Amino acid sequence: MITRLVRGGLAAALAVTTLTVAAAAVATAAPTAAAPTAVATAVSGPNVTVTQAGNYPIFPVDNTSFSVTWKSTGTADVTGVTRLTVDLPPGLTTTGALMYSTPYDYTFTQTVSPDGRRLEAVFTGTRAPGRSDFMKVQVSSHGTRPSGVITVTAANKADADPSDNVSRYLLGSGLQAPVTPAVPAVTALAPSTGPAAGGTAVTITGTGLTNGFALFGNTPASGSCTDTACVVTAPAGSGTVPVTLVTPGGSAATPTAFTYTP
Repeated sequence: MITRLVRGGLAAALAVTTLTVAAAAVATAAPTAAAPTAVATAVSGPNVTVTQAGNYPIFPVDNTSFSVTWKSTGTADVTGVTRLTVDLPPGLTTTGALMYSTPYDYTFTQTVSPDGRRLEAVFTGTRAPGRSDFMKVQVSSHGTRPSGVITVTAANKADADPSDNVSRYLLGSGLQAPVTPAVPAVTALAPSTGPAAGGTAVTITGTGLTNGFALFGNTPASGSCTDTACVVTAPAGSGTVPVTLVTPGGSAATPTAFTYTP
């Protein structure tokens, strides 16, 4: 915009005009000089990200709850079984979690260990990129001053990025730096046959199996894992099916399949 001075003379008019044009030039140039904004790129393929937040127990507050959220953050749908674990430090226990996600286009089951310090949940459904679900984990400190780390994990067979599958919260401090879990390796499965009704105790050995679960075909098996072995109960089935060990760090097929006998 050029300002004209009617009574100030030509010199004044030229001075104001020069200042106005210069200011306009600076204003116009400023946006082009700004540094470009970084844009986050979604992981190619299905990806599950797990986080936690909420009301953690702080002495003398005894009964509280915190949320565990898992979200589809890749470029493709997350499908099938997503398994979640919650491990509590000594002094804290849980009676289970409440699911809050709607619509009910999924199945959700959970189990709590006898000592109340470990929760395992199985969520089965399809989640388009951007969709998330969460559960509220009920915890009690039993009148004590709790300390230690709450560790949450998520695992899905097709997950493309294991770096966001573990969330750790240090009580009294806050969320800890992310860690990438070990990639599983499977060396053996025994036995490799069992009745169609299921119920066969099967041992899967290898390394990096912590927080893992086994899929017989696409059906999850109940059981538990250490770093080097998983002992699971074969679900009902038929024919010969591949067995896959899935952990927060990835998945690995067993060297032999499992055959159901009549």
